[in-house]
Amino acid sequence: MEQRPFANVPEQFLPPPEHRAEFLFAVPWLYYIRRAQIFNAADELLDRTVRRGLGPRTAIIDADREEIWTYHRLQAAVNRCANALRALGVRPGERVVMRLNDVPAAAIVQLAVWKIGVLIVPTATAERARELSFIFSDVEPTVVVSDRDYLDDVDQARAAAPQLRAVVAWPEASGRDHESFERLLATQSEEAATYPTQPLDASGIYYTGGTTGQPKGCLHTHAAEVALADLNNLSRAVTADDVLFTHAPIGHAFGNGEKINFPLRAGASAIYAVRPSGERLWQLAARYGATVMAGAATIYRIMLQVCPTPRERYPQLRLRQAISSGEILDQATYERWQQALGFPVRNTVGMTPIRHLFIDSNLLGEKVAPQLSVGRPLPGYEARLVDPVSGETLLDPEQPGRLAIRGPSGITYWVHRHSGILERARQDVRGGWSLLDDAYVWDQEGWLWFHARLDDMIVTGGRQVAPREVEDVLTRHPSVAEAAVIGLPDPIRGQAVTAVVVLRPDQVPSEDLAHALQDFCKAQMALYKYPRRIEFVPELPKDNVGKLQRRILRERLQLLAGKEHLP
Repeated sequence: MEQRPFANVPEQFLPPPEHRAEFLFAVPWLYYIRRAQIFNAADELLDRTVRRGLGPRTAIIDADREEIWTYHRLQAAVNRCANALRALGVRPGERVVMRLNDVPAAAIVQLAVWKIGVLIVPTATAERARELSFIFSDVEPTVVVSDRDYLDDVDQARAAAPQLRAVVAWPEASGRDHESFERLLATQSEEAATYPTQPLDASGIYYTGGTTGQPKGCLHTHAAEVALADLNNLSRAVTADDVLFTHAPIGHAFGNGEKINFPLRAGASAIYAVRPSGERLWQLAARYGATVMAGAATIYRIMLQVCPTPRERYPQLRLRQAISSGEILDQATYERWQQALGFPVRNTVGMTPIRHLFIDSNLLGEKVAPQLSVGRPLPGYEARLVDPVSGETLLDPEQPGRLAIRGPSGITYWVHRHSGILERARQDVRGGWSLLDDAYVWDQEGWLWFHARLDDMIVTGGRQVAPREVEDVLTRHPSVAEAAVIGLPDPIRGQAVTAVVVLRPDQVPSEDLAHALQDFCKAQMALYKYPRRIEFVPELPKDNVGKLQRRILRERLQLLAGKEHLP
């Protein structure tokens, strides 16, 4: 496959070639991508599935409206939407921002955008006008498709996108200067031509959560959209008989892949529901026969808290797999889920700059990695651990190093308004390898284990402490529901190991309990690691997929003078 990656993106929006990911399609089940001259994600994920004879089967279960979307119905709507976007003047290579909840319209818009050779830019509905203004200025969209409930923020941010041709409101416009989604589609044909994109043409720009500052736009390809669906479905042994379910929103790269790419590629079904509670997750999983669930560890904790015995309350449950991503799973949740469901939650590794999950503890639907190991790279990906400073490969087992990966997807940042994006590109892409901000270790058997986020490592008294290790001990205490560990400035030690704890509902914060938690930690780890300070809070700050926002937590505690519990 001789083609220039991101040929449909103006060079001004790309980092220097040496700081772009190198793409590999080096395993037999990805050769078809390497050989392709024309390759479009919408055609591969939807149209090909219909050509396989799966048109009458269920593609989307809209749980909030109790409505079924077959593949035939979805395809017709996608074609109508593609024609509507063309009628609005959207041209190949331009950008369309999507601001929708977990509704079928989100899948329709994304697939239609791909079909006409345009880049999709999904955004979280929680983002406000200030955040949208940055994204609008960064990607320069020609069309925005938004749920009508979020139009106020879109209108306030509109000045940042002078090239914007239309704001399309779903399902209907409310009389202001907006187009109506339903009316636009109603007048269009159910047949639409597919634009002849190449495998390495850009499919979209996916924004990171901005947990370390300004959100970064991450470019991905049509090839990556499909390859990751193939590899993850292979790892999970997903078939057309499966029903996939995740709490993660479709505006986030994780939820986007779980709700659109993975199920459609397999001819399977996906359950859509807007911000379901823990109890509703169980109810919908039981009612619609969910077989594969994906989410952050926080969601599994919430589900077990509201329903500790799901097999008894919902005997019709068909769940056979649970995937954890976005935050590293703790031992207590792992054990509680295993006891309650009869199968373990699987740790995995994924990140928006890589598009989705690329390391898994599963093989053909069975967990093979031990306990909380994240497993090994998916077939088609290569991984190595490197020294964070020199970049040299580390060969010794048990030695923590920065994770570097290479495969059918990788880090290529969108370069425009982000003030530090070129420096991040230099730090995160070296020699074609994509480098994560996480440190891992290989064990003697070749399994990967999470060690710490590099920017979260605590240096106290000259020694390094990985927050995850302390958190894992704290969450084993029967009084603790959740814990987050950070380093705060300390005049003696440099940083003080600080634990922020959410107690179980029947527990009351107290000085005695704080000391008891410290003693609990001292008994299970080196003394320099135990938390010198403990703060009790009702909840931890998290993003829209349940991932801990450690930076926000650190800023809050630095502003507030909390009590210290010293030895």
